[in-house]
Amino acid sequence: MDRVPRNSYPHLLPEDAELWNDFLVQFSPPHTTFMYDVSVGPGRDPGDMYPASIRNMALHLSKRRIDVVGIRPDGVDIFELTQSAGLKAAGQAIVYPHILTVTWSLSVPPTTTIICRNCQDDIAPVLWAHDIRLIVIPLTIHA
Repeated sequence: MDRVPRNSYPHLLPEDAELWNDFLVQFSPPHTTFMYDVSVGPGRDPGDMYPASIRNMALHLSKRRIDVVGIRPDGVDIFELTQSAGLKAAGQAIVYPHILTVTWSLSVPPTTTIICRNCQDDIAPVLWAHDIRLIVIPLTIHA
């Protein structure tokens, strides 16, 4: 089951996997499915000077990667995991909903949540202004 904490998840660093496990245990999210390392967008074509095999590989490898996408009966949620939420995480949280909506042809845009250990002071107001949920889970020592 998706809610059972694991040691690793596709695309997540060990410390982000631990953060995700802490979130799953503390918040018991209502999702029916979680998808990890979700590719979105068209990728970036290096140009017709390269053979088709290289271009196809480049398109595949250059797609944006969402940490976690949660599926609920009534919607889709994006989860971005980071130890310290800063400019990069904020940018991803602003851009990913649009790219996922286009890639999956969603009729309702997904909601976005940043889960972190701490958030840089100047970033939190930007997240709130864009209706991005912020969950800060302080680091605890696990036995």
